[in-house]
Amino acid sequence: MEDDKTKDAPRERAMEENVPRQYEEDVIDLGRYWAALRPNLWKIALLSLAVGIVTLLFLFLVPNKYQAAAVIAPETDTRKPGIAMGGLASFGLDFGGPSGLADLEMLFNSKDLTARVFRKYNLWQVIFPPDQLDPATGRKKVSWMSRLFGDEDAKEPRPPGDWDAIRAAKGLLKVTSDRRKGTITISFESRSKEWSASIVRYYLEEGKSRLQEEALDRARKNKKFIEEQIGRTVDALTRDRLYSLYGQEVEREMLARNREQFGFRVIDSPRVPDIKSRPARARISASFALGGFLFICAYFLLREKGES
Repeated sequence: MEDDKTKDAPRERAMEENVPRQYEEDVIDLGRYWAALRPNLWKIALLSLAVGIVTLLFLFLVPNKYQAAAVIAPETDTRKPGIAMGGLASFGLDFGGPSGLADLEMLFNSKDLTARVFRKYNLWQVIFPPDQLDPATGRKKVSWMSRLFGDEDAKEPRPPGDWDAIRAAKGLLKVTSDRRKGTITISFESRSKEWSASIVRYYLEEGKSRLQEEALDRARKNKKFIEEQIGRTVDALTRDRLYSLYGQEVEREMLARNREQFGFRVIDSPRVPDIKSRPARARISASFALGGFLFICAYFLLREKGES
């Protein structure tokens, strides 16, 4: 027994010696890092502060942006389509119906509506900064990048078009829906408080106009089709159903002309914002200062490691 213990003793001592060594290798020696950074703390602090100040000064050159928003909800229609209406739908007729959330969301996100708003209200000077649009001629100025990399059409001053409106509104117009509440929020961001609210109002007006035009056009086509079917039908019961459908189309056309109650209702109208939406100068500057602090610390640690 004593011989076995004597044989196992060196092995146990070796294991005890290896455990602390392995543990020491796994533990991060923060004291060593602190010793490397302590002589350069004033440099790190000053450089980080300089990064934050430079970022803040640059952000003061960026103009403020203001966002206005409106909340709308689709109009509901409790009437149910009749059997005759379902039968006539097989001829390819669209008898329409109330616009839902998905329909309104697609409408306000559509490129056609954006181009229509910009063309009608001439919003180019509001959206484009002075260095991109000539206020005297109303034409877009040609930048040096366009002269180098643009196509032939982009190398000469030209009036803004539909694609300019679509590209400009892509990052400024936001349409979000809340399925639970059944509402849609439409917001627009620009350099002017008043224009942000006005542009949202323009979108609401033109969106309702487009819905109204589509409903009136659909009602006219349906009435014309039903009149033709009445003239060809001899069955009394079918003619009564067609007259009922014709009356419904007259009612739909009348409701479509009631602009205030058609398409959607406005829950919250657009208001002129009292505070800016962007840029968050203090937060961005603090983030850059913190990022600069970490980057500079990493630089001094790597330099210390290279010298050792």
